[in-house]
Parts: sequence; structure tokens; C-alpha cells
Amino acid sequence: MNAPLPRAYWCHVDTDGTAPHPIPEDLVTAAPGLAMTWIRESVRWLTPRLDRDAFHRTWAWLGDHRGVEAAVRTLRRGQPYAYELDTPNARWRWTAYPVSVLPYPLRHLPIEPPVRSCE
Repeated sequence: MNAPLPRAYWCHVDTDGTAPHPIPEDLVTAAPGLAMTWIRESVRWLTPRLDRDAFHRTWAWLGDHRGVEAAVRTLRRGQPYAYELDTPNARWRWTAYPVSVLPYPLRHLPIEPPVRSCE
């Protein structure tokens, strides 16, 4: 019986309007937490270029830590996660897709650090 391929997460950003260059590069990671970190950092990268309304909506989303935890659970269940942001110049969409990868390059993918207690 063949073993299933290990899961990884492909992170990508799309825009359908005028976008500042360079836009964040894609990422492939073996950890759903790092996929969400990439999305959040990519969104944060855009915030200085946003109008007031989009800026406030974005920071509200960035501050929703329970939403991040739910998104990580969604990715672990094998479902994609996306965040969309409409701005006057463009519509942005950040997506993390669960994908299967061959085991050989997997050792080169970033993994989540071990969880440490704050005691």
C-alpha cells in the first residue's frame, strides 16, 4: 500500500487591479501556522498603502487572534483559507491551499517551531 504524500501549504496573493510592486512572493511551507503568518505579514505589508476605511478593516482582521486559530484549524482539515480585501485601486486575495508534496523536498520546507510554555 502506498503511503499518502505529506501535506504542505501553498500561499499565494492575487490582485485584480493596480498593485504596488513587488507583491509578496509565493510560499510553500509544511506548517499551517507559517502559512497564516505569511498571509498576515503580506497583508501587513500592504497596510501603509491603504485608504482609511481599508486600513481599519485590515487592522481589525489582523487583531482577530481567534480567527487566526480557526484559519489554522481549517488548513489542518485540508481546506483552503482566503482573506480578501477591497481597496479603491484593487481587490486583493491571499490564499493558503493545502497541497501534497513529494517527500524529498519536504526537508527543505520551513516547519513550525516547537510550542513552548510561558510558565
